[in-house]
Formats: sequence, C-alpha cells, structure tokens
Amino acid sequence: MANIYSGIYTKLKDRNCDIKDRLKLAKFAWFSDKVILPNKEQVLIDFLSGLLLNKKRSNVSENETCLVWRCLYEVLQSKKCHSPGKSKQTLIIKPSICQVLCNSILLECKKNSGCTADIVGCALAIIRSPTLSYVFTSKYDFLVRLLSNVLQLVVQTIKDDRVIPPDYIQLLQRCTSAYSVSQRAHPQQEKVFQSVVDCLLSPILLLENATEKYPELKDCAEILTNVLDQALFHKEHHPFYENFLSSVVGKDETKHKVSKTIESFFHSLSNLLSKQKGKDCNTDTDKMASRYLIVFFENFLSYKCHGDKPLTGFRLFVHICGLLGVKDDTPGLCKPPLSEQDVVAVVSSLLRSLLKHDIYSQPQDAAEDNVQLKFYSHVLLVVLQHRQSSSFFSCLESLLELNHVILEAKMTEVIQIAWLEESAEELTGKRLTFLENFVTKLFNTYSKLRQIPKLLNLLLTSLNGKVPHSLSPLLSERISTGLGEIVEGLPQTVAVEVWRLLLKAIEEYLPKLGREGKKFLFVAEIFAVFLSNVKIADYTITHLTRSKVKEVMADTQLNVLTPLAEIVTSEKAVCSEPIVFSTLLLAYSWGELCLLLEEFVPESKRSGCHQQNVYKDLEALFTISSNTWKELHTIATSTNQKRDLYLWKLLTTLVLKAVNKGIEQSSVYVSEILLRLFSDVDKSFGEDECVSYGMLWEISAQNYNMASLDLGLSMVPLCGTLLAHKTTQQITDLVVHIMVHGKTKSRCDVHSQLLDKCQSPEIQESWSWLSCMMTSALQALPHLIRENQNTPRKKRRPNPSSLEAVMNGLCDSVFTTADKSEQMKKLQHISNLVNEGMLSVEGKCLQEVETSSLVNCIQIIAVIQQSDHSPEEKLRGFLGGLALLSQGISSEGKTKEEMLDKIITLLIQIVEKVGQVPVFHLLDINSYICWLNSIIHGKNKTFSWGLCRKFELFLEMSCRVMVTDFQILPKLLNIITKELQDSQEVPCFLAPILKEISQLSNRSYLKGDVISLCQTAVSQVYLNLQPLYATDRKSAETLTVSHVHVMSAIVGILPKDQILQGNINCVYQFCLKVLDNPEEDVLVTSASLGFLESLCLCIDTKKDLLSSEQKIILWRTLKKLFYDFFINGNRQKKTLKNNHLGREAVEKLLYFTDDHIVSPLQDREKEQSWHWMKKKMIFDGCLSGDGRKLVFKQIQSTIGALVFSLGTDQFQIVIETLLSDCSLRELVGDDFCRVLASLHLWNQVIQNELTEEKGSVVVRAVDEMMINFQSAIIQLKDIKEEGIFHHLIVPLLSCQSDMLNFGPALMSSQCATMALQSCGYIPSCILSHYPAFLAVCGVLTSLIVHHTETIFKVIPTFISCANRLMKSLITFGNQDTLIDKDSINDAKQCAHLLNKLYALMASHKPEFSKVAVYMVANYVTEIQKVTLHPVVKRALLPAVYAVLDICDTHAVSQLHVVLNQGVKEVFKMLYADYMKYHHYTGKV
Repeated sequence: MANIYSGIYTKLKDRNCDIKDRLKLAKFAWFSDKVILPNKEQVLIDFLSGLLLNKKRSNVSENETCLVWRCLYEVLQSKKCHSPGKSKQTLIIKPSICQVLCNSILLECKKNSGCTADIVGCALAIIRSPTLSYVFTSKYDFLVRLLSNVLQLVVQTIKDDRVIPPDYIQLLQRCTSAYSVSQRAHPQQEKVFQSVVDCLLSPILLLENATEKYPELKDCAEILTNVLDQALFHKEHHPFYENFLSSVVGKDETKHKVSKTIESFFHSLSNLLSKQKGKDCNTDTDKMASRYLIVFFENFLSYKCHGDKPLTGFRLFVHICGLLGVKDDTPGLCKPPLSEQDVVAVVSSLLRSLLKHDIYSQPQDAAEDNVQLKFYSHVLLVVLQHRQSSSFFSCLESLLELNHVILEAKMTEVIQIAWLEESAEELTGKRLTFLENFVTKLFNTYSKLRQIPKLLNLLLTSLNGKVPHSLSPLLSERISTGLGEIVEGLPQTVAVEVWRLLLKAIEEYLPKLGREGKKFLFVAEIFAVFLSNVKIADYTITHLTRSKVKEVMADTQLNVLTPLAEIVTSEKAVCSEPIVFSTLLLAYSWGELCLLLEEFVPESKRSGCHQQNVYKDLEALFTISSNTWKELHTIATSTNQKRDLYLWKLLTTLVLKAVNKGIEQSSVYVSEILLRLFSDVDKSFGEDECVSYGMLWEISAQNYNMASLDLGLSMVPLCGTLLAHKTTQQITDLVVHIMVHGKTKSRCDVHSQLLDKCQSPEIQESWSWLSCMMTSALQALPHLIRENQNTPRKKRRPNPSSLEAVMNGLCDSVFTTADKSEQMKKLQHISNLVNEGMLSVEGKCLQEVETSSLVNCIQIIAVIQQSDHSPEEKLRGFLGGLALLSQGISSEGKTKEEMLDKIITLLIQIVEKVGQVPVFHLLDINSYICWLNSIIHGKNKTFSWGLCRKFELFLEMSCRVMVTDFQILPKLLNIITKELQDSQEVPCFLAPILKEISQLSNRSYLKGDVISLCQTAVSQVYLNLQPLYATDRKSAETLTVSHVHVMSAIVGILPKDQILQGNINCVYQFCLKVLDNPEEDVLVTSASLGFLESLCLCIDTKKDLLSSEQKIILWRTLKKLFYDFFINGNRQKKTLKNNHLGREAVEKLLYFTDDHIVSPLQDREKEQSWHWMKKKMIFDGCLSGDGRKLVFKQIQSTIGALVFSLGTDQFQIVIETLLSDCSLRELVGDDFCRVLASLHLWNQVIQNELTEEKGSVVVRAVDEMMINFQSAIIQLKDIKEEGIFHHLIVPLLSCQSDMLNFGPALMSSQCATMALQSCGYIPSCILSHYPAFLAVCGVLTSLIVHHTETIFKVIPTFISCANRLMKSLITFGNQDTLIDKDSINDAKQCAHLLNKLYALMASHKPEFSKVAVYMVANYVTEIQKVTLHPVVKRALLPAVYAVLDICDTHAVSQLHVVLNQGVKEVFKMLYADYMKYHHYTGKV
C-alpha cells in the first residue's frame, strides 16, 4: 500500500516556510504517486496560481517569482496536466492566472528577468492542451490580448537582434490559428475591427517587415495578413467606409453616422506615418505604414468594399493622398510624413490599383463635375515637382492611361520635364528604360486617338520653350522604333500633314542654328525617323497623295537640304558638329526615300548617276553642286566624329544603289565605292569594341568598326556580279582576319555576329563571295599552325607535300577566276599532294596551334559548306580539312582534343552533304581507308572515347559515299579482299563497307551485275572470316564488335544457304551473353541487338537461320531486357505533385517508348531510326551518357523484327506471356512498372504487321485482355494516390483506344462496351488533368467512329461519359486556376477534342437528338459555377453549338421551362449567341 504523507497541504499554505522549500514540496507531491491528497493536481495548480496572483500577500520576491514560473512550467509539461485522472475530472485553470500569464509575457521581457522562456512555455502548454486551451480560446478579448503580447514579444526579440526561440514561434502559430477561428465566428465584427486596429495592426505590420530576415515567420505572417484582411474588409464594414469617406472627402451634407472604428483606423495609420508609435518598435515605422497603405488600398478594391460605386474607391485614394501630404488645396506637398520620393512611389502604386480595378470612368466623372479629373490633374502637378523620384515615370504612365486629358493640359511642361530636360549622361539603366516606356506609351496613345500631328506640335512647342540650349534631348533606338511603327501606319493625308509640320519646324530653326544646334539635331532625328518609315512608296497610294508627296519632297530639298548645305559649307560660318551631322542625316534620309520613289516612275525619269564620280553622282541625285558635296565630305572628315564618317558612307551607298540600276557588267567604279566602306575599319578591334550600334546618331568610336562592317556586308549582295573577284577577295580577307584573330570577349561577339551575317540567305546566294571566303579561310590556316621540324636546319628541304603546300594550292586564284575544268585539274594536283604526303600512318606534329582562332576558321568553312552552289568548294573544304587532320593527329597538348574534334566534325558535315561530288575519285581510297584504320586502331593513339567514335562515324560516312559510287565500288571490294588475305585481324573499315553494301543490295533499281559483284566479293570475305566464327566456346569469347557488325551485314547480303549455321549460332550465343549484362559496353550491346535484328529479318528463304527454340529464348531475353530498362527508366523520373495540372502530370517515360515496335520490312524509315539516332548521338558527343536510350530503342526494334519472324505457334506463346504479365495479380505489389511495361509491349505488338493466322491469335486474346483491363481499372479506382493512378490508368485507356481503332474485326461488341465502362470508372478529379482527359476522349472517339452500332445500343452510358468530360473540362478551364500558358494550351486542346467528339455525335442526329437536351443542360448548369477562361470558352462553344444543331424546337422550349432561374439566364444568352452567330438560316 502506498505511503501517505500527512501535513503536506499545511506546509504548502504556511507562509513562514521558505518559498523554495514549498516549491520543492509541491513538485515532489505532483510527480510522486506516493503522495495522496484529495484532488491533488487541482490543489497544487491552485497553490502555484495563488503565489503568482497574490505575490505581496504571499511575500514572493521578484527572484522567487521566477522560481514559481519555473515550477509551474514543469508541472504544465507533465502528462497529468492534460489528461483526465482516475476520477475522470480535468484540471481547471482560473482565468485570473491566465491573465497574469498574458500580462507577464511582455512585463518580464522588459524587465529582462530571465523567466520569459518559462512563461512562454506555460502559455504554450496551456494553449496546445486539448483540455486546458479553452481558457485562452473561449473569450475573444483575452485571445486577442494574448496574440498581441506574443506578437510584441517576437517583435522585441527581432529588434534586439536575437535568435527567436522555437517556443516563441510555436506559441505564435498556436495563437494565430486559434484567433483566426475565433475571429471568423465572432458575431460582432465591428468589435473585431476595433480590437485588431488597437492591438494587432502595428505588431502585424512590424512582423511582416521582418519576414525577409526571419523566413521561419513567413507562414505566420501570411495567416496574420489574412486575419487583418478579414477584420478590415468584412462585408459589414463596407457601408461604414462609404459613410466615412463621403463625410471626410466628399463633404456630403447628409448627416451619416460616421463609424468610430473606421475613424480610429485611419487615425492609427496617420500616427504610424508620423512615427508616433515607432519609438519602441522600429525606426522605419513610417515606411512600413506607407507600404501597408498600398496593400490596404489594393485589398479594399479587390474585396469590392466600394461596392458598385467607384467614387468611393476614388475618395479613399484622395484620403490616403491627404495622409501623405497630397491635398488639393495646396499646390505642393503639405507637411509630408515621408520623403518626397517615397510619397511619389506610394502614389504611383495607388494609381496602378485604380487602373487595375477601373475606378475612373470618364463619362461618369463628367456627370459628377469632373471631380476625379481635377484631383488627378492636381496629382500631376505634385508629381512634376519631383522628377528625380524613381516612380516619376510610372506615375506619368498611370495618369496617361487613366485619361490623356490629364496630361494634355500640361503636356508641354510634362514633355519638357520628363524628356527634353533629361541629360543623356544621366539617362542610364532603369531610368532610361522608364523614360522609353513612357514616351512609347505616349506616342501609342495619341496614335490610337489619331492625334499624332497634335502630339508632335506639342513636342515641338515644348522644345522651343525653356529647354536649355546646351542639352541634346535623347531619341533612343526603342523610342525611334516605336515612332517609326506609328509613322508607318499613318493615313496618307495625316502623313503629308506631319511631313509639312516637321518641314516647317526645320525651316524655323535655320536662321538660329548657331545657338540652337542641339535642338535642331533633335528635330532632324525625328524628321529622319519619319522619312525612313513613312509609307508613301506603295501602289495603294492615291494620285492626289502622290502629287502632294512630290511637292513636299521638292520643298524639302529646296527649303531644307540646299540651304543647310550652303550654311555648312559657307566660308564665314563655323558650324558645330551637330549641324554637320544633321545635314548629312537629312540628306541621307531624303535620298533613300527619293530612290525608293523612283522605283514607281518610268526609267527615263529617274536620276542618272553614271558620272563615275561620287560627288557628281550625288549632284545628279540631290541637285546640290558637286563642289558643295566635296566640301561637305571634307568637313565631315575634319569633325573627328565617327558618326559623320558613317553617314558619309551611307550617302555613298545611295550612289551605289543608283549606279546599280544601269550597269550589268563588272564595274571598277562600283568596286571602288564598296572598298571605301571597308577602308578605315580597324582590324585590331579593341577590348572596348561594341557590337551593337543602335540608331545612326548613336554611332561612336566604340561601335564604328562593327557598323561599317555591317554596312559593307549588306551592300555585297546588292552589287552581285558587278564586283571584281579581286575586290571580293580583299573584303573576305578583311572579314576573315577579323573573325579569326583575337581572343578578347568583344572579338568573340564580333565573330559571332559576322558569322550570322555570312549565313544570311543573301550572302549565301553569291557564288563569288563563297569562293573568295573559302580562299581567305584557307589562307588563314597556315598562319595559325606550324609544323614541327625535328631535322637539323642544314638538312631541311622544302617539302612539296607539306600542309603549307596543300593550303597554298587550295588558295590558288584559279578557284575564283578560272572555269570548272581548270579548277578540277588543280584539285587533282592537290589531291595527289594529299595522297603522297598527308595520308601517312604517322602525321606530322603541329606546334603552337592557336586553338580558338583555328576553331573560328573551321566554323567559317562549315558555314560555306552549307551552300549547294559549288561542288568545287566542297572539295576544297574537304581536302583542306583532311590535310589539317592528317597533320594534327600527332599533336600534343591540352588543346589537341578540341582541335581534332572541330576538324572531324567539319569533315563529317562535308561528307554527309557531298551528294554526287566526286570526292573519292581524286583521293587514293586505299591510302585513305588504311590511314583511317590506323587512326582508329592505332596502338599509340590516346584519343578520348567520344573522339574515337567520331572517327568511326567519319569512316562510316565515307564508306557510304564510296559504296554508292559504282565506279569506285569494284576497287573498294578488291581492297577489302586483299586486306583480309594479308591480315588475320578484321579491319575497322570492313563492317561499315559491308553494312552499306547490305543496304545497297536491297534497292530495287540496282542492276544484276552490281549485285553479283557484291555477293561474289562478300562471299570471299566470308570464306576468309569463317575460322573466326567457329562453334567452340573459345572462339565465341574472342569475338569483338567488328565481328558482330560484319556478320550482321553478311546475313543481309549472302543467300542463306551459303552461311554456316554453326557461325550463326556462335554469334547468337555471344549476343545472348552480352544481353545478360547490357550496361557494360554500349557499343557491344548495340552491335549484338543489331545482329539479332538482322537475323530475325532473314525469313524470306526456305532456310530459317533461327530455330523455334532459339526464337523463344530470344523472346524471353528481350522481354526481360525490355522490362529492366523500362522499370529503371521509370524509377529515375522525378516525383510529380498530385495537384499539378497539365500534360506534365504524366511525364513521358525516360526512353522512347512512344515509338511503335514495327518490322523494318514494314517501314524502311523505321529500320533506320535507331541507326540515325546512334549517328546523331556520336556526332553530338552524348553516346557515352545517353547510351541507354539507344539500347532501349534497339530493344524495341529487335522485338518488332522477332515478332515479324515468329511462326503461329511461337506467336501464341508470346501472346500468352503478355496476357499473364498484364493480369490482375501483378497489381498486388507496390511496383506497378512491370504491368506498365507488359501493357506497352502488348500495345506495340498488335501494331505490327501480322499474318492472318497471327491476327486470329490476337483476336482470341483480346477478350481476356479486356477483362484484365477492366479488373485493373476497378481496382485502381479505389487507390487514392493520384500518381499511381495517372501512370497506370492513362496507358490502359490509350491501349484500349488503339485496340478500338481496329474496328469490329478485332473487338466484339461486348469488348467495346467494356471499354466504355472503363471510362465511367475514372474519378472526376483525375479527368480534370490533361492526360486522363485525352485518354478518355480518345476511347469515346474511337468507339463512335469504329463501333457506331454498338454505341447506338448504349447511348445513355455514352452520354454520361461525355457529360463527365464536359464537367471536368469546365473545372479544368476555370479562369482562377489557369495561370501558366501550358495549362491554358492544354485546356484549349481538351476543348478541341471535345468539339470533335460532339461533332461526331451530331452527325448521327436521329440517334442523339433525343438526348441532346441533357447535354446542353449539363453545360449551362456547370458553366454557371465557374468563370471559364476566354481562350477555353472560345474553343468549347463550337461543341455546344454542334449539340444545339440537333436540338429541335421542343427541346429548346423544354430547356426554357425546366432550368433553374440562374441557369435559365445563362441558357438564354447562349441560345441568343447561337442564333445570331452560328445557326444556319438559309441565307448567305
């Protein structure tokens, strides 16, 4: 029996006893089971509570108070405190002690007594206790005070820059959750509003301000923000807001009862702005409050607190502006609580919210005496006083978007302050972007209003105002482009009006050019943009407009260009550079337009520029004397400004264009003009060189070189055949030198841009340019590399077959000047040099290779090879690359791999596109093949694995060219026969040659003598190789990739009776052994699968190379391999979120499982698919990393070939295996990938070309397979994990759809009905995802197309499935959930699929017209619940209209009667649109 301690209660109550002893005794009594007191736990809790409540009477000191809190904390942490005792009674915590606890949280924190953590622990223990939490949560006032104190505690901790203890955060989370529930249930929302404003507003704002530094508070801050929103924007407060704002802002004389809560709220915000509550919490309280003002205003409008009265929203805007110091009775800011920049920033955000929620309506405001317009105009005045604010332009944009009239009254001042007075030096980065956005929007707005002349007039007026003469207003590229687009769209009469307006402005500036040169430059830039984009040279232009244009063109020349030229060239005048530039700019813009207009007049009336002198030709074009032009050229050169020189070059291009129209042969004059464009280009291109150059007035020393190059290259196609070869060669030498040399970043950018320029279609059309470009690139190669000469200097002799000799030969002028025969002779000579000295086993080492420059040079040659104009250029590129490769094989150093990789890549590209070019007629193919063989199998070579594969690919591509050339083929066959006689090893070139012969022999157009020649040679090869394919185990272990490839080719070439079965079995066993561990070597695995595929395809003779037993073994091996790759590939995929919408919900398998397994004999393109994929992987260098993809694709291809070769009995075994693997028992385990793999195999096997007997086997198996599918779907519908459901249900439905597409020949009516039932088991939440929707819609579409009669028997079930699709699509297409573009596109595609299905149903009107009314009712009922995205709605309406087409008048009347009132209104609108836009009335 337990001991009974007597007198404990007396000692606890004894005040003379030391408090420490009493606390020890209380703890002992609480935790000891031997102490028995009546209602012990409650007595002890009351004792500790009494000490805290009556500290003075109990003589408890401050230090002892901490001990009491600690003891209470330990007691509350025990399990006894939170679970009922034996008497089933729970503890009772007095509200008074909780009140003390709540007050002590902040009090002890301020005292820094050290017991704050214990107090927080006590509060946390109580609030998360299921039996004690009611003490805090039952009373709203107590809970809000607790939350306020906890918030202030956390904020104080943040202020002290201390780590927030986890208990603080947990207590805050608990209090926040409890308060959120209590707030929503509170019956007096006005009281909630007042308590939130008084107790929570400031702490919540302070907490939100700290979430960036303390991310662990982010979740709490979000909940508290919602708490704030629910309190401030509850629907009960909406009338109070309106009354308050009407009385304060609207000065409404009607006496409304103004809510004190609303008034106190704004008073609190005002206090926060004036920092009256920021002393103890945060020094940035004003900024924090200003940020909340933005959020408050946005939420006020979002929660529709203004109801249907936009004026209330505007009044709130006015009131907030008043809090910020923006008042309509003062011209500027009136005692702003914030800095001026912050005030403008807040106003900018408020204006954006006004725009977003359409608060301003011009007609409504006009009816209210333009109250809003007047205040917005006052806001504009305030904003204009603070141009340096970062939100300055944003405010102007918002005001412009509200109403252009707001700015128009002060437009000259706006343009001056916002644009014209901005210094170009200050306009950088974001501020320049903001200016461009505003100016562009300004032009676009007035363009829509069709008031561009008015805006330009205001702009010119502003320029004549107070703008300093020293400032040059900025007209950036973006502004110019936007203005140009607007000018291009101007009506003809408006364009002429603008022209005269600008012309008048130019004329007014002529007398005062000396002091207003920079302003004149700005007007000239605008005029140049106008002339460059005005649409007056078109066949749509009227005769009246054309005559007016002719007049203004003459006025421009007479009143502007000629006087300007005279002023600039006058001896007395000393013109500044802006005036010189403006003169050249206007002249060029006018001349370009003049030449364009001449295209629309007879040739006899065009300008005659045939004087062979630039100045005289300019005189003929402009009627300005040649001496004046000469002086202008001299002045432009003397200004030392690159933009003046560039403009002079542009003027010479006008001459070039004019001269081009009358010359048909090569012209020295044209060549001279073109060379001048490149004459002063600096080849060095410094580090600060800029690639982009923008507008003409933005040309500078940093971008002049690139601009000149771009200009010159743009004129090359124009000149065409008029250029002499020497001129073209000089230009290409310059371009290649700039592209090749230099390693700086700017040089890389220049190289990239020039390379893109050389790839343009215009350049690629010029044969002369390509030839000279190739010559320049080949000339640059010897300067980038040097040969290593190990011999002493005295013994060195010129090597006629060296790399330099080959390159010099390839750069001979014969390739640019002589005819084709001379070029071929030269190429033959160069080929001899390559044959004699280059194609040796050991190449010569290249030293001091400038790898980056070499790579650039190779890229140039690769670009030239893309053109198909000249076979000779392909030969030049091939020989040059081959010579370079042969000499670079023995190079050493880190850059060797990169250099060789670029060279071999270039050669592969050339050989792939060589076509009928006789490449190997020039080379000695014996030396060529042996040279490549030595590189690939060389013992001393240390190439990387990827580079070796590229060499093999290059050899394979070369063999294809040689085999398809019947003149070379006999010689090639002799080479391989002799090579096998001289060597016991299989050369690396044998397999690709035999492979190409195998493919060649399958072509129908091949002559018999060629086939006989190939088979004879291959027979001899096979006889020489027979000992390597002996049947013993030792021979099988010595086989290599080459042996397998060779045997694969032999099987495809020779008749089957000439091949020994033992050799076949040897390679067959080797391949099976490889497939047991397929990941060891990708190349061996690929070769083995290729051999097995070739073996399976050899069934066109009486002798079958594989026995029935071997085929079944092979099937099991391939099936196991397929499953392993399939399952591993699925396991490597990332886990997807269940709630994700769109096609990504079911990610595609890791490998190419969407490719059907078909027989290569059925589709020759499919036969080459994995071959092409392998070459692509090698070329891209990703075979080593992505080799599994290739192997998996080959597995599928091999399975297709095996299925094609199986007999009926063997095919029966295969089908039975698949039926077993797709059975229900496979779904029991957690890993469902095996079922998925079997399903995929089944689906792809039935897609194969089957004989009649095999087809019968499949038909008999379909019934059982459909039962398996049905059972699987029934089992899956109870699985709640959407990921598993998605990955299995979609393939199941897709497979059924594929089977249904075969029609009644494959599936009976009962099976088709089972497929329809499968669609009914899909949950609606799954149907709302794109893949499931696509699969179900596919099944229904296949049923109505291929099993129409079956569907007519089960129309109600079919309509039910279609209605579920419609419902899920409407749920999916909800505008609130559709955010990203992919999801919108998926929903749109679903709508198109449903439209197709409904159209198919509508095509059977007699059967479906009776149920069409229910389909329409389903649509209008669901559409009322959500707001469809406009894109989805537009795509879905045709489906509904198709159903309405088959509804008769009785059905429509029925819908008008039976539908609910809200749904009925939706239907009326739908039917009205249908009758108006879709219904056919018999009239056109």
